[in-house]
Amino acid sequence: MRYLVGYSADQGGREALALGILLARSNGGDLVVCTILPETWGHPSMARVDAEYATFLEQHAKKALDKARAQVGKRVPAEFVSRSAPSAREGLFATAEDVSADCIVLGSARAARAGSFLEGSVTSSVLYSAPVPVALAPRGYAPGPRTQLRRVTCAFSAAPESGATVRAAARLCVVLKVPLRLTTFVVRDQQMYPSGVGYHAENMVSNQWRSQAMAAQKKIIATLPPKPPVTSSISDGKTWKAAFNSIPWKDGEMIAVGSSSLGPLLRVFLGSNAAKIVRNAPVPCIVLPRHGAAEAE
Repeated sequence: MRYLVGYSADQGGREALALGILLARSNGGDLVVCTILPETWGHPSMARVDAEYATFLEQHAKKALDKARAQVGKRVPAEFVSRSAPSAREGLFATAEDVSADCIVLGSARAARAGSFLEGSVTSSVLYSAPVPVALAPRGYAPGPRTQLRRVTCAFSAAPESGATVRAAARLCVVLKVPLRLTTFVVRDQQMYPSGVGYHAENMVSNQWRSQAMAAQKKIIATLPPKPPVTSSISDGKTWKAAFNSIPWKDGEMIAVGSSSLGPLLRVFLGSNAAKIVRNAPVPCIVLPRHGAAEAE
């Protein structure tokens, strides 16, 4: 696989590159590390301000890519490019098409708390229109030098499109040569006072939901091919963080979520639950576009 890393010379860029290195190292893939520059003016100025600005941007890109080269070293095959574009999103998409990238890798916004992911302006625009899967590194992500991708966990619900997401995740696991785990999130709303039927009835509903989720997991697993090996789990908690903490996570794991059915075909589009998973996940995420679902169906 070929991974396109959207790189900037800051912590988010370093974390995205660390995730890209891990992914490429785990399955014999390669990297394209790309820095996007703003386009300069389309006409020369009498004072040559445009030329000075273009030179400044070129020097900035060179310094940034030199840092990226030092981080990659000889660990994985990589090429380093810069591109001028009207926006970072357009530049990344054009580069992804030019180099036939299988996945775009991005880092978190600076304001995110450690261990979580927060969309910045670039990531947000990419996440709502990317033509290929998008891998996201949480804040502070720093895998060890020998860490390998060990498993992909796929978020699964009873929605019709979720089955297609599972099948797309299973195909991805075959390429990455890792096992697949399904998990269904049961997040109980925190309330100051119980509803009219009381907490006991609410727990009964939640337990019934768990049973239905387990049955749905068994049904979808029965339709999958023998590879990759698949396990299942239920993530249960009063908050999203508690739900994530209710199941174990491996070092070198990722969680896969599907694009919302409200988004366009052949593009990534985060729905509300997928966005909550991305923002609370303790491991990197990969968002699968809807074309995976269409092919599976």
